[in-house]
Amino acid sequence: GTDKEGNPVTGFYAGRTHSIVPVDECYIQHPLNRQLMEIVRRWMKDHNVSSYNEMAHTGLVRHIFTRIGKYTGEIMVCLVINGKGIPAADALVDVLKDIPGMTSICLNINREKTNVILGDTVRCLWGKPYITDKIGNVTYQISPLSFFQVNPVQTQKLYRTALDYAGLTGEETVWDLYCGIGTISLFLARHAKKVCGVE
Repeated sequence: GTDKEGNPVTGFYAGRTHSIVPVDECYIQHPLNRQLMEIVRRWMKDHNVSSYNEMAHTGLVRHIFTRIGKYTGEIMVCLVINGKGIPAADALVDVLKDIPGMTSICLNINREKTNVILGDTVRCLWGKPYITDKIGNVTYQISPLSFFQVNPVQTQKLYRTALDYAGLTGEETVWDLYCGIGTISLFLARHAKKVCGVE
């Protein structure tokens, strides 16, 4: 959003509203997010890039979406925009690409009048269109549109518990319904005869 002085702000919605309460640091997010948010806000200010206004459906940058691989350290920065492109893209890429671990810098196009965060179209500005991370011994490619659990440590514990309860012998056909990118499917695949993922 934008504060009263016209500066770009990031933060959380106030209770039962869509008014942004500026927050520079969130203690449950990866510590690097603070630096990533600051870089994008500074780029927006320096290049006069507007924040999205949900009520008027105006402005360009709707969300700053990041992913950081817990086990790989790979970083993705994806700007969700209300447009087809961004001005001064090279200036943003030049700063972000030098951060150790930066792997993917993308745009997600969402021009709909909705509060749904992501649109269907992704454009890669720099690097790969995905990062990789692991759950157990399985490595996954994670794009901006991929559903991936936000807490990989607890996810691994949850999946191991599910595997224990399933009591697989290696002869079963397992159905993973609403599978997303197949994190459960692939985690169970080594222990079953066949796994079918349905999204």
